[in-house]
Amino acid sequence: SSLLWQGLERLAETMRLLAIALTLSSPLSGAALENGLGRLPPMGYSTWNDLGCNNVGADSIKSVADAFVARGLDKLGYKYINIDDCWSKHRDAATGALVPDEQTFPEGMEVVSKYIHDKGLKFGMYTDRGIWTCGARPGSTGHEQIDAQTFASWGVDFLKVDSCNAPRTPREAMTQFMTFRDLLNATQRPIFYALCGWSPWYAEVGEALGNSWRTSRDVNGMRELWSAVAINSQLARFAGPGAWNDPDGLIGSTPGSRVMIRPHQSRMQFTLWSIMSAPLIIGANVLAMTSYDVETYTNEEVIAVDQDALGRQGTILWENCPERTTDTLIALAEQNHYPEPPQCQQLWAKALLGGDWAVALVNWATEPQEVQLRPANLQQMGFEGGAGLRDLWAKKDLGIHQSLFVTIAGAGGSEMYRVRPRRLFV
Repeated sequence: SSLLWQGLERLAETMRLLAIALTLSSPLSGAALENGLGRLPPMGYSTWNDLGCNNVGADSIKSVADAFVARGLDKLGYKYINIDDCWSKHRDAATGALVPDEQTFPEGMEVVSKYIHDKGLKFGMYTDRGIWTCGARPGSTGHEQIDAQTFASWGVDFLKVDSCNAPRTPREAMTQFMTFRDLLNATQRPIFYALCGWSPWYAEVGEALGNSWRTSRDVNGMRELWSAVAINSQLARFAGPGAWNDPDGLIGSTPGSRVMIRPHQSRMQFTLWSIMSAPLIIGANVLAMTSYDVETYTNEEVIAVDQDALGRQGTILWENCPERTTDTLIALAEQNHYPEPPQCQQLWAKALLGGDWAVALVNWATEPQEVQLRPANLQQMGFEGGAGLRDLWAKKDLGIHQSLFVTIAGAGGSEMYRVRPRRLFV
């Protein structure tokens, strides 16, 4: 019976891919995005995990921009300051254009855009392809052309398009996203186009639609984090320069944010996001960021793994986690049911430009556990007879190793290493 079930699953997957392929080959597909942006995963800040719909206004956004520059985050590659949902309440009765909330953005959006650009940063905004946004603000359905023109006129550099209160079938969703894609291109303003449809099927068509695409639902804690990572781990072949899998924004441990996790868990997320070449969009309270979060988000060696020019998404080299299917994970997420992370460990690896590799060791179990980098794992990466290791979080060279045995903290512990050919250490 298990063989029959596996056969049916494979048949269903084949039929789904065929349906998507037929959709893309139809006249709906049009031209690809080709906006020249996103050659590396984007880095920046978004209001959603930090503020949600509370205190989203001109003053708070300007304060974030100030903090980015004061902390030197801009020098590390963090460029986008993105306003997520809850910035607009209505449309102009005469033109149909979106109008910023007069109470929270009293001088309009152009003033905010100019302030951010004058800091040397880039300005990001949000809309939804549905009738209403997730926060019950006006969506873009039926107003795509005026909205694209409005965002361009405001100097927007990054646009997230969400999928609340919108059709969910692949054909309808792709039609709406392609419409927005072409209208943004028509403005002739370079705008990073971030799709938010919360599903892994976007990865299979994402490169033709946008610069990044959400592959899972919102990450609000460790349960959702496991689900997002488990789904995204299956999609590495679809990511590359200009087109990235997006498992959601970063969650910090600094008090005051809408969403928080424990400090070592936020570091594990940063480690995994970097090994997966994911967008690094901070959702923490940057105005009062703890020294631990600052240390996490400013580690240049870990950032370099995410921003590596080869543009490969890392994959799981070894794990003892239970078997799971993407369909099962999606079904649970659709019911808003996220089981606790399994009692298991993983070894991730990512090829880097120039022959180095990055390796991440993670422990999902509640108690500390030993994770091993074995000679066979090094051989899988092309290293015979050992390799040079550098601990990226300790910022310390460890010398030549043929194996490594590390005890990793429980409930979201991680370690990260750069692996180099022996000759570079001789």
